[in-house]
Amino acid sequence: MGRVIGDGGWYFHVVDMAVLPDHQRRGLGDLILTALLDRIRRDAPAGAYVTLLADPPGRNLYAKHGSATPRPCPEGWHASSPGSCSAMPEMPGWEIQLR
Repeated sequence: MGRVIGDGGWYFHVVDMAVLPDHQRRGLGDLILTALLDRIRRDAPAGAYVTLLADPPGRNLYAKHGSATPRPCPEGWHASSPGSCSAMPEMPGWEIQLR
C-alpha cells in the first residue's frame, strides 16, 4: 500500500509505503510507487516538489524513481548518514525529481 498527501498543487509527500513481508521482493513496492508518481506527474504542475521518508530497506526503491537525493537538514533535525537527515535519525528525508 502507499499514498500521497499534499496541498493539491505543488507539494506532495509519499507516505505509508508498505508491502506485507510474505509479498516483499516481488516488485510490488515498485508498482505502487510507480502508480503514485504517475498520478502526481499527470495531475501536478511541472516542477512539483515530491518528498518522502525512507528507512534503509526502502532507499534503493526510491532511488530508482528519478534522481532521489537527500535533503539538507533543517535546524534540529538529525544527520542520519552523510547528506541525509530526518526528525527521526533512522528515516532520512529524500526528494524525488520527477522526470
